[in-house]
Amino acid sequence: MKYNFNQLINRDHTNSVKWEFMQTLSKEINKDTLPFWIADMDFACPAPMLEAIKKRTDNLILGYSMADDSYHKAVCNWMMRRFSWPVNSEDIVISPGVVEAIKTLILTLTSPGDGIIIQRPVYYPFSAIINLTGRTVSNNALVNRNGDYRINFKELEQKAAKPTNKMLLLCSPHNPVGRVWTEEELRRIIAICLDNDVIPVSDEIHFDLLRKGIKHIPAAKLFPDEDKIITCTAPTKTFNAAGLQISNIIIKNKKFRQKWSAHTGPELPSPLSLAAVKAAYNESEEWLEQLLPYLDENFAFMKHFLDEKLPLARFTIPQGTYLAWVDFSAYGYEDRELARILLKEANVLLEGGTMFGPEGSGFQRINVACPKSTLEQGLKRISAALGDKAPKG
Repeated sequence: MKYNFNQLINRDHTNSVKWEFMQTLSKEINKDTLPFWIADMDFACPAPMLEAIKKRTDNLILGYSMADDSYHKAVCNWMMRRFSWPVNSEDIVISPGVVEAIKTLILTLTSPGDGIIIQRPVYYPFSAIINLTGRTVSNNALVNRNGDYRINFKELEQKAAKPTNKMLLLCSPHNPVGRVWTEEELRRIIAICLDNDVIPVSDEIHFDLLRKGIKHIPAAKLFPDEDKIITCTAPTKTFNAAGLQISNIIIKNKKFRQKWSAHTGPELPSPLSLAAVKAAYNESEEWLEQLLPYLDENFAFMKHFLDEKLPLARFTIPQGTYLAWVDFSAYGYEDRELARILLKEANVLLEGGTMFGPEGSGFQRINVACPKSTLEQGLKRISAALGDKAPKG
């Protein structure tokens, strides 16, 4: 079927965090504020997923549920079909979400005070979880070369060699900078970890969301004989179903899985989530194939708009995710003042770059997974607020 990603869907009275909760964040936010913040798409979910949920409710009871062989088969088939990656169903554990999974992995596989390596600017819950669990952030900051982010391998080797650093949280594809790591980069990252007894945990939740011509490689696929690489995946970003609260974590190491199970207890995912995931992976690939070029077009439109209307804003189309990482630093505003202008004068809610670490100063993260008309309206507001302002300093 043909999907309409231009459809404007009213999300009022749906308990939407993106649209309704935002009004609790600041007195400057109102019903006309356009949200481009949280990683949540404004597109209707695939029809097979929605139909599967409706059909499941026909059974009348929504009791405790467990994943069966058909669920695991759907997940494994997706990994093979999309990435040529053979996954053993016995290695799959289910978590309410990738963030919760990372927390569980840190608690079960490291000790208080241990160092966890991250690569800022990076998805901000990484730092929050590390601090919450009493571990220590060890930052291997990415190197920004005019919008092309690279890994500082020399520093990574030094940090991995430090005995107190026990785990690396790899964001692949990287959020917010949008890099999709190459095979050479991935091999080098993982080899450094394994050589130093550092557990690599690869957050690959955005792995399906790629620009045309870009290929994602699961880190674990490159090391089939190694069992200490942990991969965090989920269908929820891919199919705009974050509210289903389900993710699939690939843990090949048996001892690691035993520690996980001892901490989490039995897996009892929502019956609606189980039905939806099977329908997503078995029947909704066509929806994704239509979504990806739409996102490509949104990014191309945004690039053209910024080049023409806001040439001081530096923006490189990301290789993966549906998140734009835009550098507004040439305008000369402090981060707090930039955020004030964007919210109060442009009436758009973005996510300030410093949320992802001090390396994000001057940047804003913008979610483009919305109808083009919404994106255009938001960009016009930003242009009206910033376009006539001379650079400061």
